[in-house]
Amino acid sequence: MKVLAMADVHQSERHWEMLVKAVEKEKPDLVLIAGDLLPKYEGILAQVLFVHCLKDYASAIRAMRAELILILGNDDNQLMIPEMEKGDRGGLWHYIPDRARKVKGYEFCGCPWIRDYPFAYKYWVAPDSPGEVYIDPIQLGPPAVINSDNDIEIIPDLGEYLKGKLSVKESLENMAGQVNNLEQSIWLIHDPPSGMELDLCATGNRVGNPAVYQFLLERQPLLSIHGHIHEAPTYNGGIWAAKIGKTWCIQAGQVEHDLSYVTFNLDQGKVKNLRHSLYGNQGSRRQV
Repeated sequence: MKVLAMADVHQSERHWEMLVKAVEKEKPDLVLIAGDLLPKYEGILAQVLFVHCLKDYASAIRAMRAELILILGNDDNQLMIPEMEKGDRGGLWHYIPDRARKVKGYEFCGCPWIRDYPFAYKYWVAPDSPGEVYIDPIQLGPPAVINSDNDIEIIPDLGEYLKGKLSVKESLENMAGQVNNLEQSIWLIHDPPSGMELDLCATGNRVGNPAVYQFLLERQPLLSIHGHIHEAPTYNGGIWAAKIGKTWCIQAGQVEHDLSYVTFNLDQGKVKNLRHSLYGNQGSRRQV
């Protein structure tokens, strides 16, 4: 079974057009998108207007007999959640935040939550683990979410806001409890793990999530797909894939103006023919 995986298609609507062409070219059975779906060039509030386009692109992918499995990400307007659920119920895609879903014989789980970062939009930010609330020392604006009127609403106390949320560790462990065979499961986790070079920013900072790393180390799923710090391969010497024990970790975000994605085959519980659309199949890989 062939899989096409990617993340961070939010640079522009053109990336969705390129994705449809990539699906036509690669002919995958599954398309996985690990968050940040909605174009942000007109601002996050305008993303609600993209829903019809999103459905059209998804329909084009489904028409090519590929199933679409996805989550939202930190740059996606939270008011799109009902539309994502509606598309899930209607069979347009599999929307899998905080849930496990069996598709074509494999179990998929999705975690859209990230640790705090400098940008103001905080809906998708969560503590690493219970009692461990990380707040980035750099804040580029007052912390905010989007209210039901699609307006910015300031969070008066970020620490208290985060204390009231389910942690990344809890989200991951809750889903692990829903999975029958962790060794055969595939995870869409928007935040990359720490310590793997998949989290290197253009600034030189490494901002991966230690809770994600620890979960993958201890639970050892088959494979995890990440994004968020999608520029990482540009600055880390081309590292887009790494292993934590037996688990493949893939940075599938956009690194250039051209579409970036990873393809691989699933064959009796093994990952084969792993290839990056820009870096090929000889990219630097790090074993941990």
